[in-house]
Amino acid sequence: MAEEKKEEAQEKEVKKPSKKKLLFLLIIGIGIIILAGSVIAVLSTFKGGGGEKAKEKSPKEVVIYSMEPIVVNLFDPTGKRYLQIRLALELKDKKMEEEIKINEPKIKDIIIGVLSTKTPEEVLQPEAKNLIKTELLQKINSALGEEAVSNIYITQYIVE
Repeated sequence: MAEEKKEEAQEKEVKKPSKKKLLFLLIIGIGIIILAGSVIAVLSTFKGGGGEKAKEKSPKEVVIYSMEPIVVNLFDPTGKRYLQIRLALELKDKKMEEEIKINEPKIKDIIIGVLSTKTPEEVLQPEAKNLIKTELLQKINSALGEEAVSNIYITQYIVE
């Protein structure tokens, strides 16, 4: 019987790994996870030179040209409705700012021409501002003959 008890005790020891072995395996597992995460993070930042491409695509110097407010009579049979709008033009570089200053009367004429054809209902719609920005951006760039303006911001919009 004593021999059977010894054999059972030895089997229990074989089945249960020691606490030191479990701790060692746990530390190795955590180390592997940390190492794999680090490798993935490093590879995702270098992913085919994406960092260099992002630097080339981002503008070196973005210029915002603020215009004075423009008041326009809306296309309304009563003739009593108007729109006051102030725009800021995002230019691709500093050189374009001088060209915009020279062509500001032409740009204002385009803005007044586009906005004076709008009805009060058109300018009060939720998507009206985005539609106006898109239309003005297209017409201003076509009038200047190049993609001088990259975006238009509406900084004031009052309908009366």
